[in-house]
Amino acid sequence: MFHIDWFVGTMKKTFHIGVKNEDVSYEAYDFHHEDLDDLLIPAEHLEKLPNPLLFETLMYVDDESYEWIAGVVLEEGTRNKLYEVWIKNGEPIVYELYVN
Repeated sequence: MFHIDWFVGTMKKTFHIGVKNEDVSYEAYDFHHEDLDDLLIPAEHLEKLPNPLLFETLMYVDDESYEWIAGVVLEEGTRNKLYEVWIKNGEPIVYELYVN
């Protein structure tokens, strides 16, 4: 699956953590804006995203019990990435907005 390969590659390249594909959890949800917390997507980013939105999450727990989550908002028709957030132990560490 492309998204798991992307997650594993990003963990290695950006965070210098080796991850096996089989150790990654994956889920996808449709959310309305009012169902999302500012911790996940700040309001100034959320207003630029579709409503409802498709939100995919990939999760891994490393050897030190740190929980890593990548959340990606995708355009439903094209599957283009619109937004990305990385969360470590419940704290957002990186946001990237791919729309204007």
